[in-house]
Amino acid sequence: MGGSISGKKEYLDEIRQQAQVNVGAVISPFNAWLIMRGSTTLGLRMEQHNKNGLEIAKHLETIDSVKFVSYPGLKSHEGYEIAKFQMSPGFGGVLSFALDCDHDTYNQFVDNLNLITSAVSLGHDESLVVFIGEEDERQYLYPEKFNDGFLRLSVGIEDSNDLINDINQALDIVGLF
Repeated sequence: MGGSISGKKEYLDEIRQQAQVNVGAVISPFNAWLIMRGSTTLGLRMEQHNKNGLEIAKHLETIDSVKFVSYPGLKSHEGYEIAKFQMSPGFGGVLSFALDCDHDTYNQFVDNLNLITSAVSLGHDESLVVFIGEEDERQYLYPEKFNDGFLRLSVGIEDSNDLINDINQALDIVGLF
């Protein structure tokens, strides 16, 4: 996103120096304008992200070949009660899930998605998925159930039925549905 900082010059100079070294350069005026322009529909987009995230997470829980679904909006999630309190009115559009399959089948699943795009970026209006493999150097950061590989899905604002159908057809192609 973007933002602004105001204060005494000596503090701002220190923040500016540290931010440029540790975070990167400041955004251009055009990018700032784009953020402002997009902020008018942020509420509507978040409402759709929340709705789609919950619907897809619930659907994935019903599929036998899905080992687990990690989404704070599911009652089965260990942090559900806290999330319900902290994240009201919705639980966001990012979820993780694991399939009961090997590394190659994960990749085949992702390759067979038509609507959902394979990408490492998250938080877009379009649905994006990334496979985090069992050999990923960040595996130690995740709970043990994630260590055999998993998919991180950033759910977009497309029609939830279209997204569910895309997941189902890809699972069917790789023999998991």
